Parts: sequence; C-alpha cells; structure tokens
Amino acid sequence: MFNDFSKLMALMNTSHLFSEHVGMDGLEMRKVGPIQYAIHWLYGVSEPTIFRIVNILLESKWVKHTRSGKFFLRQLARLSWYFPHGLIVTTEAAERMIDFVVDTEGPKGARLAVGPCVCQRALGIWKEPCKKDIVILYGADIYTHLNLGYELLDRDQVKAILRRCNEAGQVHSIDFCLQSGKWTFVICNCETEICIPARIYKYSKRFFYQGPEDIVHDAEKCMGAKACGRCFTRCLWGVNKENGQSPLFYNSIPIQQQLNIRLF
Repeated sequence: MFNDFSKLMALMNTSHLFSEHVGMDGLEMRKVGPIQYAIHWLYGVSEPTIFRIVNILLESKWVKHTRSGKFFLRQLARLSWYFPHGLIVTTEAAERMIDFVVDTEGPKGARLAVGPCVCQRALGIWKEPCKKDIVILYGADIYTHLNLGYELLDRDQVKAILRRCNEAGQVHSIDFCLQSGKWTFVICNCETEICIPARIYKYSKRFFYQGPEDIVHDAEKCMGAKACGRCFTRCLWGVNKENGQSPLFYNSIPIQQQLNIRLF
C-alpha cells in the first residue's frame, strides 16, 4: 500500500487532516471534516493498487471468455457503489463546472490541480495526453499532498486540458464517491483502452451515468443501439441517444439530480 516512505510519514503527520478543506455540496460549498478527508486520503494512496488488482481480473481469460467470470465482475461492480462513479458530461459542461467552482469559492479557495492519469500510472502504460487527472477543491489538497506529480493550475489552464482531451477522443467524467455530491473530487478524462472504470463498464454497465446532454464525436458514424458494445469508441458508452433512448445507460438513478451539479 505504501510504496514510498514519505507517504507513510505523511500519514503519521495528521496536521493536514485538520486544516480547512472545501468540498461541494450541491450548489453550495462546505467544510470537509477530518474523517472524510482521511478516508479519501487513504483511498488516494490505495487507488493504484486497487486498479492493478482489477486489471488482473479484466485481463484474465476467465473474465474475458466465461459467463461465470463476467457474472462475477458484474456482481463485484454492483457491490462497489462506494468507489468513484462518474457522470459523463460535455466539454462545455465540464468548463461550466470549473467556472462555478472558481466563481463560488474564489481563486484562493478554489484549488484546481492536474496530474498524471491514475490508471496509466498504476499500470505503467502511457497514452497521450497523460497529464489529465483534474482534481478540485479538497481533492486537489489530497493529491498534491501525496506528491504524485500534481500541480496547481488556474481555470484557463484546466480548460485547455479539457479541450485537448476532447480533441483526443476522450470523454469527461465528473467523479464522486458514495453516490453523493458531497464527495465530488475529480474530473476524469477517460478512454477505452487503458481506463479501468471504462473497461469495467464494458462488462457491467456500471461506474458511469448518463449526463443531461448528448455526447458524440461523429454522429454520422453512429451505428445505433445494435452496435453498442462493439463500436465502443464511436458512440461514447451509449451517451449518444437513439430516438430519445440511451441504449447502454439503463440506470434509473437520476444521479445528476442527486449531485445537483450546475451543468447548464
């Protein structure tokens, strides 16, 4: 779990746990308590190990080629509701969220940081753009404290990264833990070759929720609901609706209402 002695020493130094950290609570900002901060800090330390374990499952012939393996992965995904799940949004919506955070909390309190993709770092497989993990507010406090290559940026720099990821064919996912807007901490930029949550989604249809807007990079190439799961990169995980219905996203939870994120 601790691959660096400095991380162990950082855990023993608890002063940062009791510093003031800000998180989102719907359209309001609130102080993040030391318990939530400590739990999320420990998750940040453990995340690469968790991803490596999951990758072993995803690469196993048992999961790839047997019904029992796929069933096991689906049940595991169902039980992992407390891990980060993402709301798929357009580039414009992600930019509006960044504006909301900065305008609401102010430049000094609205910390935004960008670091190397956690999935790529965990697996040691790199694909540009690599530095695309955008952590916000208390998430920025945690990941910069862990010394994992994150740096604080302003809103314009973050928006430039969002646009670059969009041009590279990646989708933006506003991630939260425990199915609650109170744990919103990062905007991931996901693709389907390395991204662990995206690859789990291919088997389980979990870890991502449809956002309030349609997303497609090339509508003329959309092959419809029958091709979903095969042309995986053309129709971005089903978020391009067909006749008003999303063929892949069948979760009934109106998660964007739970998060109450200002996306419009």
